[in-house]
Amino acid sequence: MIFRKLLIAFLAILSISSFSQNLSSIDGINKSPLNKPSIVSTHPYGILFSRWQGNFQMQPLGEYNLNITLESGNVWSPPVTAYIPNNQEDRAYISQFEWHRREFLIDVNTLDAKTIEAQNDGVIKGLRINFNLPINSKSELKIGLRSFLLTRGRFPFSLITSDDTIEFFHENIAGGEDPFDRQLYPLNEALIRYKDRNDRVMTIENGDFILSGFEFSYYRYPANVIKGLNVNYGVHLGINTSQFNQSLDIGASANIIKTFSFKNDNALGIGLSLGGTKNNLVDFSDTNMDLSTNTFIGYLENLVEYSFLSKNKGTRHSFGVDFYFQTSLNKKSEFDYLIPTKNGTSFKSWNSGTSNLYRNNNYWTLMYTLTRKISTTFYIQQDLTVNNNPDIQAGICLSFNL
Repeated sequence: MIFRKLLIAFLAILSISSFSQNLSSIDGINKSPLNKPSIVSTHPYGILFSRWQGNFQMQPLGEYNLNITLESGNVWSPPVTAYIPNNQEDRAYISQFEWHRREFLIDVNTLDAKTIEAQNDGVIKGLRINFNLPINSKSELKIGLRSFLLTRGRFPFSLITSDDTIEFFHENIAGGEDPFDRQLYPLNEALIRYKDRNDRVMTIENGDFILSGFEFSYYRYPANVIKGLNVNYGVHLGINTSQFNQSLDIGASANIIKTFSFKNDNALGIGLSLGGTKNNLVDFSDTNMDLSTNTFIGYLENLVEYSFLSKNKGTRHSFGVDFYFQTSLNKKSEFDYLIPTKNGTSFKSWNSGTSNLYRNNNYWTLMYTLTRKISTTFYIQQDLTVNNNPDIQAGICLSFNL
């Protein structure tokens, strides 16, 4: 009921604002040299709260626009338990040693400590729907919905992101034989299990559908802020609706775009975005999972894209490379005394489910966009640091005016 009231109130205020001003008629899809789908990763915990990304439009679209993204990301980390000492003396003692030696130097069974447990396996299918509502020639509102489904990722539904495809790539192209001990466990299974430091347990199994939340972004496109550059800034509101996290997030972002035009309508665009999220500003449930100890999550994104018109002048082709950097979910200082413990099966990546929560995230995305009246983008994404983001993620996005 509280989500419905918030949503109705927010839309009512913005509807009044939008009808009180003249609408623009800019054809944003065809004029913008930068076309980008949602590239935020299907991180097994990150899908449960708001994370923002760059908006590299040079001006409002000026029309009602619908953007639909389907994504598929393979996540993996073996079961692991980590201990967080409560006593300052214990923390000082354990911080003297390398993290992988700590479990042998202290008896965790008698230690006064909190614990976290993590296990991630499966292919997360995401559906994101974003609706663009024009306000005037300088601003617009984007309303988004995000939802996810955990699957086993079996052929033919996950041709690129299945366990089989990833292990074939490792063995025959890069990585070597079973570099992360994935084959010590059954392939093509689905289970995400996380126990937080408050002993609350989250379990997501094969076929579980999650309506993760709704997002509202207001973007303003001021003119002549920086000579030769296009600038826009956004303010964001996220309402998380899953059973594991019912809360409200806020955020802000700033975006800079530089374009270079060449003959025959060819163009090069460079975008830079900086922003962040204040998670769980308001909690709507007393049983929310503790998904991060950093309540502020910052990001930096850079996109470079080259586009050109086909010979018949009716189709635009765009090729882009995007780099996305995000700060760690948990405070890094806590890792100084964290005690991960082996589960007895995995030896190569046994600690990753918990230790990666204390590391920054980053990933690269390659994308191709075909634009006629409808803009269609295909992308593939790689987390080179393997920090709980999908080992590989792929997606398709359709964007069209209504």
